[in-house]
Amino acid sequence: MESGNEGFNLLSSTIANVWHQQKKQEAYEWWYFDAISDKEREALVVIFMDNFIFSPRYNQAIRKKQKKPDAEICRFPAIAFFFYKDGKVLYRAINEFAKDEFQAEVDRPFCRIGSSEFHFDCTPYGSGYLVKVNAKLPKNKRLEASLEWLSVESDLLPKKTDFIESAHNWNLVAARSDVTGKIKVFNENGKLENTVNFRGTGYHDHNADSRWMPETVEDWYWGRVHFSDSTVVFYHYKESHTKKPVTKLVVTKNGSANILDANLEKKKPRINRYGLIYWQELNFMSQGFELSVNQCKILDNSFFYLRFLSQAQIEFPDGTKHIGKALSEHLSAKKLKKGWYDWLIDMRIGKNGEGAFLP
Repeated sequence: MESGNEGFNLLSSTIANVWHQQKKQEAYEWWYFDAISDKEREALVVIFMDNFIFSPRYNQAIRKKQKKPDAEICRFPAIAFFFYKDGKVLYRAINEFAKDEFQAEVDRPFCRIGSSEFHFDCTPYGSGYLVKVNAKLPKNKRLEASLEWLSVESDLLPKKTDFIESAHNWNLVAARSDVTGKIKVFNENGKLENTVNFRGTGYHDHNADSRWMPETVEDWYWGRVHFSDSTVVFYHYKESHTKKPVTKLVVTKNGSANILDANLEKKKPRINRYGLIYWQELNFMSQGFELSVNQCKILDNSFFYLRFLSQAQIEFPDGTKHIGKALSEHLSAKKLKKGWYDWLIDMRIGKNGEGAFLP
């Protein structure tokens, strides 16, 4: 366990990047990929989910199970794709599927949801993840993406592969990857509307837990920033039943990694338009490393979740400094417990092979 917190398990392992086939209704698991383009004007996020934690149907099934323990176990897989340009959402697709449209494997990194999939592959030029997305957008548009995350800094803890069921398992699979690929968007008539050739630096992780997030997670900030010669990943995670949060700073440079316990100083409290309180400035400090993150631009906004395009600066123990853009996120899951916002969340989720009502 990490930092004395019995509810948190840190890994960094390709071997552990497999499906864990959890049986509980509350259990969730997701594989997350993101990248920022070389010129820092574009960013993308892809998520494959076994049980979509924001889905009204997933949360309603848990509430039902709590009242009627003999209720049937249901699964709600989903695929999410986000593409941003100049700090604004250009394409957003969140598509939920029936449980029989989910397929994953327990002995190799692979997942297929509908007609989207990813898998781990070894090639003559390196190893990494091939990601293919086929998603429905609002207004009957369709998106196809074929992308590759070629691992640069990965397997930071290769000998640790244990999955702990009643804990938050964070597998920092690849802190840094070279990302290339193509995105195509088709209009409602099936004609090609736009093509984006993407090249940048990315990140990949994997999260899993058997517990219901609204009852376990109190506060969660995480993100990553890629500098010219290094990558820094930060993670601040606090469970509702613990007094001490887990705060990690992971610094990779020149083929080596420092996985550090850190202190976090939060500054400039803000409230978004939905009433969610967050901190605009995050300062992480550990063993001479100082990371400052200014969460200045909100990319995705909701009652319980925020994604930011942030400005970040790292100062190394030798006094050298680097500045770059970061993708960072904040989650406060308590509001998902009551179901007050199910109807609004549902309008941004595409179901039954259709795009979402709201973009």
